[in-house]
Amino acid sequence: MADSRDSRPIVIMFIIVLVAIVGVVGYFVMTSTPEPPVVEKIEIPGVVEAVIPVSLPEPEPEPEPEPEPQVVPLNEVQVEEEKPDFVLPVLDDSDQLFREGVVSLTRREGVNAWLAPNQLIRKFVAFTDNVARGQIAKEPVRSLAPGGPFLVRKVDEKTIELDHASYSRYTPFVEIAVSIDAKRAAEFYHLLRPLVQDAHAELGYGNQAFDDVMFQAIGRLLETPIIEGQIRLVQPVVMYRFADPKLESLSAAQKQLVRMGPTNTRLLQAKISEIALELRAILDK
Repeated sequence: MADSRDSRPIVIMFIIVLVAIVGVVGYFVMTSTPEPPVVEKIEIPGVVEAVIPVSLPEPEPEPEPEPEPQVVPLNEVQVEEEKPDFVLPVLDDSDQLFREGVVSLTRREGVNAWLAPNQLIRKFVAFTDNVARGQIAKEPVRSLAPGGPFLVRKVDEKTIELDHASYSRYTPFVEIAVSIDAKRAAEFYHLLRPLVQDAHAELGYGNQAFDDVMFQAIGRLLETPIIEGQIRLVQPVVMYRFADPKLESLSAAQKQLVRMGPTNTRLLQAKISEIALELRAILDK
């Protein structure tokens, strides 16, 4: 059932991409040329003794014509090409983005230990795919193995129980997991979807949506029973197994949660459920 190198589940996923909107403004010019004033000629009748002069008004100067607006040919108008606010790196160069994004999801410094390996998105996808199928891929999370050995308690010659002191080995991991901001984690996952999908396609799934795999994995973890009392074990050879057939029939991922203890299981399931709701809200838009 377990050894000193047993792995533990990972739930990490933030960020926002904004698209700028650019407006276009035009202008309209009107000109008019007023007609010159008309001067009416006045005929003065003749008189016998004198001619009385009549003063005519000075003609107003004609206005100078306004300059024609300069027309720029359409093919000479320079339009600045818009640059996107953010461009995803290729999958092979995505580790730095993944590390920076995950670190921003929690204030717990211990999260840095999660990010030591390389090819993080590929390992995240492989781990999630295994959980969805009820398995655990140890290699992607080997660096996350809890400290200390798996502890058991021998009740008598025939009875072995899981020592509750083993649960505390997972406490540091659970504290980091539950500190993750669920909304931002969902946003970060949404940002990385193209890279996640690429990594999933590399596993031979073609165009199958990784979102479905993600929710299948989440569903399995949320269905894990919470065991409050003593958990009896058997040791047929080297590895311990659950004595209860119902517990032994659980998937490897679910057994891992049981080995974390009831308190840790509740905390992780609550955080997983919170992230799942945020994911659904984003993906359904």
